[in-house]
Amino acid sequence: MMVSVVLSCFLTSMMVLVGVAFFIVTERKGLGMVQLRQGPNKVGLKGLVQPLSDGVKLLTKGFSIPAAANPILFVFGPVLCFFMSYISWVIYPLAFCSCFFKYSVLFFMAVSCLNVYGLILVGWSSNCQYGLLGSMRAVAQSISYELIMSTVMMCSLLFLSSLELFLYRDIGFSFIFVCLEAMLIWFITVLAETNRAPFDFVEGESELVAGYNVEFGGFGFALIALAEYGAILFMSMMTGLLFLGGLMPLSMGGNIVVGLLVVIISYVIVCVRGAYPRFRYDQLMEFCWVKLLPVSLGLFVLSVGMVAL
Repeated sequence: MMVSVVLSCFLTSMMVLVGVAFFIVTERKGLGMVQLRQGPNKVGLKGLVQPLSDGVKLLTKGFSIPAAANPILFVFGPVLCFFMSYISWVIYPLAFCSCFFKYSVLFFMAVSCLNVYGLILVGWSSNCQYGLLGSMRAVAQSISYELIMSTVMMCSLLFLSSLELFLYRDIGFSFIFVCLEAMLIWFITVLAETNRAPFDFVEGESELVAGYNVEFGGFGFALIALAEYGAILFMSMMTGLLFLGGLMPLSMGGNIVVGLLVVIISYVIVCVRGAYPRFRYDQLMEFCWVKLLPVSLGLFVLSVGMVAL
């Protein structure tokens, strides 16, 4: 049993890493289409080998530590970001459908709360004003939207009557009634939690040069990029499971459907980046606390009432 669990985690991580590499190229090609340009098209056929080229370039590039930086934390920060991003995939039994994480939702909530520590370490350890401002924004943004994300997620779990993501339930029409509003709010919080446009204040290249990762290059930058895009794929998977996963049992066919949902939702996130400009930071906080929070609490009360009836 232990061997199968370890093998499942290893295969899942490898497949996610490969998916992240090609997702980065897909994003660059998608943004090129939105902006009426080619995107990467030189390496291989239509740029399909671009992930391999980027990986070799980043891994062979020198990793320099600024003189004013804290060397231990400067190295540990990207590693922590990468680890916290990919440890979440433990809850998804990709290779063996008989292996379940019993309280997978609680584990996800715990890990999502810890993600911000990697960002604050990356920004603070570089001893750079831009990096520090970006990491401070990450803390405020993550704390603000985690409350809404947890509330909306409970709306789905009330109808599933379980803290396991992969437990099949006949959820009925009432779930679909609440699902549309909850899924829209969830998608907005996913954009904020993964620091994607129009909520990418952590990087904010027009304000903070590159934000929290401004001093990183080579291997450190590769780990940060893999962590960021791995989180996007994971949150896309969570979106499909929370709001559509109860409609199908976990099987090989279910895995294929979840994979298609991850591709579609991830590409929607790319399209949002190409379509919407960045908010102001005060607009982000106002939108969270003044608008989204009351609506999410109202949806939660409505879900409790529907389940009780």
